[in-house]
Amino acid sequence: MLDMETGTIGAVAFTVTTIAAILTLASYFLGPKYDQREPPVIHQKIPYVGHLVGLIQYGLSYFELLSTKHPLPVFTLQTLGKRIYVVNSPDLISAVQKDAKVLSFSPFVSWMSPRIFDVGEEAVAIINENMDGAKGHYGLLPEISRGMHNALAPSDSLDWMTRTMLTKLQEYIDPLGTGKGGMDIHLYKWVRRAFTVASTEAVYGPKNPFNHKPELEDAFWDFESDITMIALGVATPITARKGWQARIKFTEALTEYFDNNGQETGSDLIKARWAGNVKYGAHSYGGRFEIGNLIGVLINATPTFFWVLVHVFSRPDLLANIRSEISNITDEGTEATPSGTFKTVRSIVVSRLKQDCPLLHSTYQETLRIQTHNTSARWVTKDTMLADQYFLKADSVIQMPGYPVHTLSSVWGPDAQSFNPHRFLKLEKKKDKSKQHPASFRSFGGGATLCPGRHFATAEICAAAAMFVIRFDMTPADGKWEVPDYAHGKVASAVPPPAKDIKVRVTSRKGMEGVEWRFGFEGSVSKFEVFSG
Repeated sequence: MLDMETGTIGAVAFTVTTIAAILTLASYFLGPKYDQREPPVIHQKIPYVGHLVGLIQYGLSYFELLSTKHPLPVFTLQTLGKRIYVVNSPDLISAVQKDAKVLSFSPFVSWMSPRIFDVGEEAVAIINENMDGAKGHYGLLPEISRGMHNALAPSDSLDWMTRTMLTKLQEYIDPLGTGKGGMDIHLYKWVRRAFTVASTEAVYGPKNPFNHKPELEDAFWDFESDITMIALGVATPITARKGWQARIKFTEALTEYFDNNGQETGSDLIKARWAGNVKYGAHSYGGRFEIGNLIGVLINATPTFFWVLVHVFSRPDLLANIRSEISNITDEGTEATPSGTFKTVRSIVVSRLKQDCPLLHSTYQETLRIQTHNTSARWVTKDTMLADQYFLKADSVIQMPGYPVHTLSSVWGPDAQSFNPHRFLKLEKKKDKSKQHPASFRSFGGGATLCPGRHFATAEICAAAAMFVIRFDMTPADGKWEVPDYAHGKVASAVPPPAKDIKVRVTSRKGMEGVEWRFGFEGSVSKFEVFSG
């Protein structure tokens, strides 16, 4: 028996050694030759495929792990016939963003569109037509991009979306204070439901299918959970069956929404998107193309609201100070009831949040800084020099992970790894705020792909947090606050959800019983400045 085991071990060792030798030779003869002007190479334990194994095991977090282990401004990963350049320096990230024609995001759109949207050649051709706007102001994507930027810039259009979202959200907030002795909820589950319906209401208006068909919430998030396998496109009905079926469910509902002219009573955002589809002959794909819109509206704002609540309620001093700020922007009055009695009404004046609640706003931005685990990607369309320092080979991929930049002590100070809710207050007080590198904050991306919805996200999250914080006490079921780990391996989201939900008890604060709360919408409610790259 001992001899057999020894022989087996020896055979395995010989096989592994042989495979390693073959992969090493393959890497040398088949892989692209390294140019000394390229960024330094991070070698892999398993020749040729080691980094691919790492990506399969850790997802996009693999770039964070390598960046922590190798704190270089940029480095090279040699994979199966391709290069990946990982950029961690704000200066070099700015250089990438400025060269958007050569270092482009468009090839990824072409590659992912048929898989994510589940469309054929005709739809892909419409998407690809002048998608980067290089040939002038025509094409579906340039048209929709202009419409989205106009609708999501601080304006009456964005004010309408913010008011609609918060009004709908209040339908989910109010019941939390009605249970005697409090209400027990799973916090992320509650946040996901409330934000999914309220945020889509702000886009689609009164005919919002996510409001009228509650099962669409699970359908969208089932799709999001399987989006990695869906993007790879390998036997999707089998490898991502749940997400594949879920996509059919909610895209059919959105197609029905457009068939019934739901966009006519929706936001200017959805009107602009639909007008672009009609103009370029893509109206039959409108429901499927909304996947991109839903990803932008839901997958980051939803978990961010969860993380803001956790970070605030787990710090009693911070909670007390933010409540003090919110009290200063709360109006109080009385109104007669149908029975002839009077009720107390308190309104949070949303337009004053940015100016008069700086600690809340700083906490929101710090939450984004510490919880962001995204990576921005670009395709190298031709040989080029990055910032006149590093040679980049054509047909290579650039990855710019957010978390390593967000934790650079040279940018954020010696406590860069820690959550500091006052951090952005200090930045605001700097005499020369221009010293803060614009590419050092990656939560909203940057350059040509800077998120157009950042103002909407900031307004809805800060206003929702203000209402929740001022009205309720919240304690974890086990009596102890612990910030949970995030869900690793998420591809589409910049801010991943928690790896595990938290069960909490929500109770109305003492003295708040019988008070009716509202959002006050005097003036513009969408003018929030946010730090972005």
